[in-house]
Amino acid sequence: MANEVYEILISIEKWAKANSSSISPKIKARINAELKKAKQRYRDFDPTTIKGDTQKKVYETLIKKGNELIKGLAKKNKSKDEAYFFLRYANAAYFDFTNLLGPLNTGIRLFTLSSALFIALSPQFLGAVFSIVLILPIFLGLNALKKRRTLGYTMAISMVPIFLTVSTLWLRFGYRVLSDYSTVLTETVNATGRSPEFAKFLITFFPLLSILLLFSTCFMAYKLYKAKDMLI
Repeated sequence: MANEVYEILISIEKWAKANSSSISPKIKARINAELKKAKQRYRDFDPTTIKGDTQKKVYETLIKKGNELIKGLAKKNKSKDEAYFFLRYANAAYFDFTNLLGPLNTGIRLFTLSSALFIALSPQFLGAVFSIVLILPIFLGLNALKKRRTLGYTMAISMVPIFLTVSTLWLRFGYRVLSDYSTVLTETVNATGRSPEFAKFLITFFPLLSILLLFSTCFMAYKLYKAKDMLI
């Protein structure tokens, strides 16, 4: 038996077909893509499986917004952009109803870890100012991800090349340490003015952190990609 959300999706699909000529090909493709995913998810969805009070309220809000949208589309006081946003909202809400937010939560944690590693490792090669400047977009991206906004995904993914660059620079330094340990150790002692023991710590610990940064960044990108439909 079809649930209320699925019936709303069918109504949107009929509206999209009836107004196909007035919707640009680009927007039509976006609406159809979201519709296809939403229909697959809600076709056999059973609302009685929703347990938490918060999730139930989200479902009720989804139904309310959907019915308002259908009425608005019929009266032509709701736009195609609002239809697209509702479909994005419906797809994201599905993961709340089914408790499948694991990839997003993991992606957020990995973004936090990768950002912390980047801030710790980047000043040595890119300067402290560069690291400080990027703290704001990192914070905004993290905040947007926690609020389930696609902007957070965009900002997090845009940091991937920068994180990987810093990791690569430290890995190259680590390779040099392995190739010519005594020379690098002497240079580090002279550059820092610290003891050989402290220099040994620096030239081994930071390359190891860069390996962690490499893996956390790649895994973060993978998890956030898997979580794209969980964002609005």
